[in-house]
Amino acid sequence: MPANAALPSSLSALTADWLTAALREGGSLTATGRVASFDAQSLGVGEGFLGELARIRPRYEGNSEGAPATFIAKLPSLIPENRALGVMFTAYEREIRFYRELASLADVPMPRCYFGGLDAASAIDRAAEALIQRLPPKVTARILDRVMQQAGKSKRRFALLIEDLDGWRIGDQVRGVSVAEAEAALRALARFHAAYWESPALNRPWLAEANTGAEIAHSMFRRARPILEARFGARISPESRAMLEWADANGPALLHRLARSPRTLNHGDYRADNIFFDSPAGEAGNVTMIDFQALTVGCPMMDVAYFIRPNMSPADANAAETHLVEVYHQALIEAGVRDYSLDQCREDYVLGSLWVIHRGVLLIGTLDLSNERGMAMVDRAVERAMEATPNIDLASVQV
Repeated sequence: MPANAALPSSLSALTADWLTAALREGGSLTATGRVASFDAQSLGVGEGFLGELARIRPRYEGNSEGAPATFIAKLPSLIPENRALGVMFTAYEREIRFYRELASLADVPMPRCYFGGLDAASAIDRAAEALIQRLPPKVTARILDRVMQQAGKSKRRFALLIEDLDGWRIGDQVRGVSVAEAEAALRALARFHAAYWESPALNRPWLAEANTGAEIAHSMFRRARPILEARFGARISPESRAMLEWADANGPALLHRLARSPRTLNHGDYRADNIFFDSPAGEAGNVTMIDFQALTVGCPMMDVAYFIRPNMSPADANAAETHLVEVYHQALIEAGVRDYSLDQCREDYVLGSLWVIHRGVLLIGTLDLSNERGMAMVDRAVERAMEATPNIDLASVQV
């Protein structure tokens, strides 16, 4: 039976027979080899908001030459609120199709994909997606709870088996990265962006634009803002509060602006916890990026702004922010990008920084962040992002 015909609904539903079929279908296990049994170790508790992760250690029978000794299984979250976001914004579908159709275009280290399968979208799924994108903002706001509840109950299945990077050092967003690590990460990001810069390959129906669901996202921002206000209270400076007001008034316009030129493929969740390093902590080395569920097409400075301040100590970011934007821009030029000046890059970085605030508020009020580390990670990212507010002249921002 083809592995895609019977996708598991959760990590607990994985079987040796299904893993055998999936690895064979992906070409990493011969027809005479099979997974006889396996051990599964849960990973990413408090880190992988939209997905369930486990390290699989298979025991093979027959010819297993070339088959992976370990690999990572990734399935949708079982938490309804988190699954709802993944379904509504097609996160699960995007990552699987990225590996199938676009990953090979980028000369950037990323995990090998052994299998990626997804159920076909039902007519109801597609009709709901189309309807939500066309609804007026006020209607969207009124029915958002109902839409989220239904999305969280979706029975559509997705499964991904990818290379295990055990032995590499994963970044830690709560701790933050050093300037040297940030330079390495931004150079890799620039090469990723350059591979898709204004490319016809971006014209795929499953790829979301930066402004896809803009009205939904802004409704979620407004619903989440009181949660942020209650959580941070007096820690919100007057400058930060002014930026929140700006985002409240300009959120959809900002998203639409970021969907225009320059257009490339954004990682969408480029942060320390989605980056592996082959060097000791604090040193640069080589990096490998993971997790492509949040891919969007739009301005690359969304990724850059999402990475720099939320992933660095305020002292390091204050000292190195200008330098890091220049490092990224220079890497873009070296990778062959033309007609994107450093001045435009800097202007777009300001827009990306405002988007980070908009997205951070949305996430802090929407995801189930019941575990301690998950909450600390989002709290720290929002706090660090707000440190940029004195540097942004809101009166001069144009969207």
